[in-house]
Amino acid sequence: MADMSFSKPNITSHDRGPDTGPLTRTDHRETAENYSGELFRHGVYRVAVCRDGIQWLFQRQRPQFPAGGAAWDTLGYCVSKSGLNWLVRAYIGCDIPELDALPKHFRRRYRDE
Repeated sequence: MADMSFSKPNITSHDRGPDTGPLTRTDHRETAENYSGELFRHGVYRVAVCRDGIQWLFQRQRPQFPAGGAAWDTLGYCVSKSGLNWLVRAYIGCDIPELDALPKHFRRRYRDE
């Protein structure tokens, strides 16, 4: 019979993060916990670049489940910082300082870049 336990491996390596176990690769799926387009998090919310590189995503984390981990739901898509600020205020109720670093409008990423 196969061992079906889900325990962390006991590996000591430079590839381990603090208290997180082995580091995982980034994921191309926008709903993934380790999505490669993530810009920053604020609690259970995050801002990311969509996989096509044409707009920002404002997302909220779903509760974590032991077998599947966390997933993210997109609450809105924005190409302007003012639209993103509006979404943030609507869901969180305040401004978040990380938005100050974003440009006024999303700069589209082209496939050659």
